[in-house]
Amino acid sequence: MTIKKLFDPSKSINRSIEKVITYGVSQEARLKSEISEYVVTDSIDQQFENLLLKMEAAMDIGGENEVGVWVSGFYGSGKSSFTKYLGLAFDDRITIDGVPFIQHLQDRLKRQQTKSLLSNVAKRFPAAVLMLDLASEQVAGATMEEVSTVLFYKVLQWAGYSRNLKVAALERRLKKEGRYNEFLDAFKEAAGGEDWSNYRNDELVVDSLIPEIAHKLYPTLFKTSSSFTTESSEIVVFENDRVREMLEIAREASGKEYIIFIIDEVGQYVGPRPNLILNLDGLAKNLKNIGDGKVWIVGTAQQTLTADDAKAALNSPELFKLNDRFPIQIALESNDIKEICYTRLLGKSSPAEAELGGLFDQYGQQLRQNTKLVDARVYGVDFDRKTFVDLYPFLPAHFDILLHLLGALAKSTGGIGLRSAIKVVQDILIDGSEGKPAVAEQAVGWLATTVTLFDALDKDIKRAFASLHASVEKVTKIRFSHSELHQNIAKTVAVLQILGNLPITRQNVTSLMHASIAGASQGDAVAKAVEDLINDPIVPFGEQDGNLCFFSEKLNDIEQERSQVALRGVELRRIVNEALTSVYAPLPSTQLHGSYAVSTGLKAQSAGNVPASLAGERNQIQTIVELVDPKEIDSTRTRVTDESRHNSSKFNIYLVGRTTPEMDELTADIHRCREIANRYRSDPDQEIREYCNGQADRAEHLSIKLRAQIQRSLLQGSFIFRGQVVAVDTLAAELLDAARKHLSEVAEQVFDRYVEAPVRAGTELAEKFLRVGNLSGITSALDPLNLVQTQGGRHSIRTDHLAMVSIRDYIDRNGTVDGKRLTDAFADAPFGWSADTLRYLVAAMLLAGEIKLKVAGREVTVNGQQAIDAIKTNNTFKIIGISLRGGDRPTNEVLARAATRLTELTGDTVVPLEDDISKVTTKLFPQLQHQYGPLTEKLRSLNLPGVDRLQNLTHEINDVLLTDASDAPRRLGNEQSELFENLKWAAEVKLKLEQGLEQTLRDLRQHCSAIANLPNVALLATLKEELAEALSLIDERLQQADFYRFAADFSTSLTTIRARIRDTVIAMQDLLKIRIKEAEVDLKRVPEWIKLTQQEQTELLGSLERLIVEVTPDLLGLNSITNKLSELQDQVQGLKQSIERLGTKRIKEELEAEIPVPSAVNEPKPAIARSIKARTNITTMDDLDALIMQLQQLRGELKYAHAFAVNLELQDE
Repeated sequence: MTIKKLFDPSKSINRSIEKVITYGVSQEARLKSEISEYVVTDSIDQQFENLLLKMEAAMDIGGENEVGVWVSGFYGSGKSSFTKYLGLAFDDRITIDGVPFIQHLQDRLKRQQTKSLLSNVAKRFPAAVLMLDLASEQVAGATMEEVSTVLFYKVLQWAGYSRNLKVAALERRLKKEGRYNEFLDAFKEAAGGEDWSNYRNDELVVDSLIPEIAHKLYPTLFKTSSSFTTESSEIVVFENDRVREMLEIAREASGKEYIIFIIDEVGQYVGPRPNLILNLDGLAKNLKNIGDGKVWIVGTAQQTLTADDAKAALNSPELFKLNDRFPIQIALESNDIKEICYTRLLGKSSPAEAELGGLFDQYGQQLRQNTKLVDARVYGVDFDRKTFVDLYPFLPAHFDILLHLLGALAKSTGGIGLRSAIKVVQDILIDGSEGKPAVAEQAVGWLATTVTLFDALDKDIKRAFASLHASVEKVTKIRFSHSELHQNIAKTVAVLQILGNLPITRQNVTSLMHASIAGASQGDAVAKAVEDLINDPIVPFGEQDGNLCFFSEKLNDIEQERSQVALRGVELRRIVNEALTSVYAPLPSTQLHGSYAVSTGLKAQSAGNVPASLAGERNQIQTIVELVDPKEIDSTRTRVTDESRHNSSKFNIYLVGRTTPEMDELTADIHRCREIANRYRSDPDQEIREYCNGQADRAEHLSIKLRAQIQRSLLQGSFIFRGQVVAVDTLAAELLDAARKHLSEVAEQVFDRYVEAPVRAGTELAEKFLRVGNLSGITSALDPLNLVQTQGGRHSIRTDHLAMVSIRDYIDRNGTVDGKRLTDAFADAPFGWSADTLRYLVAAMLLAGEIKLKVAGREVTVNGQQAIDAIKTNNTFKIIGISLRGGDRPTNEVLARAATRLTELTGDTVVPLEDDISKVTTKLFPQLQHQYGPLTEKLRSLNLPGVDRLQNLTHEINDVLLTDASDAPRRLGNEQSELFENLKWAAEVKLKLEQGLEQTLRDLRQHCSAIANLPNVALLATLKEELAEALSLIDERLQQADFYRFAADFSTSLTTIRARIRDTVIAMQDLLKIRIKEAEVDLKRVPEWIKLTQQEQTELLGSLERLIVEVTPDLLGLNSITNKLSELQDQVQGLKQSIERLGTKRIKEELEAEIPVPSAVNEPKPAIARSIKARTNITTMDDLDALIMQLQQLRGELKYAHAFAVNLELQDE
């Protein structure tokens, strides 16, 4: 039975169905046919109700209510029908068979409440409906004008005006003035009887006739026939003014207050153009603000305005900006199309439904599995019995694919010539393609596929995607014209490539090509055919980002280049090695004694080459893999078995496997993919870069296959170790499990001495072991190898422990070794000990006195901070030296002397044992450092000897402490111990200084220095002379190393010096008084003295008396009295100058006063007259001094006179 016989006989599948629903078709017969075929699903009915409720509410309230409606749906989903019929229902002029169109739409609605609501809203709010099909306007010549501009022209046309704006303005003026008929008659006359309605949009006629007519009608406005021009001007018109004018025109023409603008395919029109989106946004905003809730704008689009919707992938990001302007959103889903197609075309008769139901019951589960899609986010791929019966011969996914495909085609071509989804389905049913019978003629059991959709839309695909279609034809008509399978794959991939939202995997291609209800999956055949297409040198077919695809011509050239890529051995080996590394990851490992993880490294052996390390190069055990030709497997196994017995191979596991031709093919293909991707990955062409990404993905896909091949080969191969051959698959079913099991046996042989120290010590164990200090405090947690033993209550280290013996033997053979070398030696086979375990063993050997450490050039033989720091971490341990103690241990005599001397220094009894001496020293010396640290500065400040000795002592103490006092027994116990002598000396010096010597010496230094700096004047010179010998003796003793022995003598000398200073101070106080008396006499001898008043003379003499002060009879007093004597001389000199200055001034004043005022101008001044009396006979010094003083005073007075005369009167006694 054919498929055609399944359909409901009451609805012929051959009846006429409109290709598309357009706004421009309004003929009654066409409308009748359209509305009679209109299917309203439950979803569409609900959408009608939702929209009408919002319109009613907004129109009731008015104001700035939301008036923007966005009807979205894929191309052909019925959005044009939805909006067209809604608009016609509001237009009371439209009738069919005399019945208003609204009644015909109500007949198609399902629910009574929706019907009533439609009738009520249309009756209450009669509206002028203006429908604009942007797609057809674009075809008619619009050059992507702004939506508001196209709509304005449409309104002009709808209202009966010319689309020339200036002519339309003239028409509106004439209508308002009632002169429009006058204009029509004038045009008819000028046009030779032609009507204006036939020429209003004819640019040639308008430009020729209208200017003259305008001049005749308005001669005062247009003075000449050329005054009126029909050319567009550059006058700026604001959008809100244009909208306001547009609404006025619509209301004038219709006489209705309410207006509904319906714009079809507005989303397609403005989609990728931000300026058009912005204009549409402004138009909707102005209609809302100016329309007062009475003007609605309804737009249709393939795109949704909700970003999280699956269909939003079609959108440009700018389109989401319209979401606020079109908040009322109606979405027609693909399920509506399924129901519509079922209702109009695919409805089955009852027997057919039963037959198809039986087929589903028998094959449904298998069919669902065979048509399953991977990552089909927007495709309804699952189905039940009823869905299958309703949609047969299609499956649900076919309708989703068809809608997406029509949308992609419409986006590319603007929808020109495309059919609606229902029309495509009908054409598929009744029209055959390329010699194939129509689907309706196929036998029941046949299924539609994506190939069916491709064939049905072949011409549309060729027009929209010419390059892709040409690539498909290379498969269908040139390379694989004989193979329907290859052709179907090409068509399916082409469809999916156009969609761009479904992974083009081999599984999805196979599922979408499944053409029979009962047929088995063609998965294997499809996969093989896909490889044929990929490898074909002519067909531009390949894989990109994990998706199959056709390449452009330029990519096809690159594909040709890819096939010619040279195969270089080194690159092929690298690819195989990468796969081998992945196969052997993670590297096999095993545990020895539950504590030591042993891993194998991995190397690859190729003919004539050194094995290449792939992973785990530092691991002791290495697995060397060799893949050879099956013909050479036996000889290779024999050769490798011999090699494995050599000493140089004692740590190597050999793994031998076979190569296969498929391995070689995969390796070559991977190399070509990578090479071509590397060549072009930086190409500026995005398509080429995406191709490179696809090649990289294909290389990874092939690498997975190569890894599986290598794994299978090695699992069938052989392990060879030290001459023993083991078949891999006898150990385990998985390669890595077998490798781990074989490794566990090998590790026991390689690390056969690990058992001597079979623990993995913690990082801090060695440090903790040493810090305990006393062996009795060592617990089992600190000693996992039980190195500490107890015998007779005494604790000691087991120096015969096998691990310690091994370490001692190694050092004995190699001499002093550094920590790194020791660590490496025992980390390798046959030991395998961890660095932490080795440090723990070395710490025990140090405590046992078996070894000594060399830290920063110094030997450490005892447990202390230096030893702890050296062994604390693996890094610090690497750089220290380790050697056996041998015969360098101190003798009992040395230990006894060291203990005795330490006892003397500490005051506590010290046991003459090496460890005890070192511990006491380690404790004592930091204290001595603290005590003697300030002593150096004291000696330096006192200018005493011993500074160098103290510094040397400090250095020696530091040296001792740096080795944790390891050499303290020797330094302190030698017969001559400079260290001990220096310590005793420092102690004696410190004691004496603390007992008062320090202050005595400071006072002595002060007095000696002060005396040396005294001036050599009478009493002071005598003092210096008397103390010279004593001071010399003091200086001599202070230069001696044992200066502290003269502590008592220094005190006596200081007392003597102080007594002599006291006596000198007393004598100098008396001398000062005498000098002051002499100075008073000296002042009175100044000639000008007599001119001072009595008060002034008293004050001057008093200033001298004030120099007499009481001072302490000590060094301070001595300095003070010495300064006073010096000050007296300066002060006397200053007072003399003051007397002379003041007396001179007064003498001049007196002389001036004595000269009488001259009576004539030129009269000379008289001389100053003076007389002086003197004895004629002077016999005493006093009398002579008196005369001299009298003469000096007279001279001091007269030296300022311009002329003088002195009368000397001699008198007898």
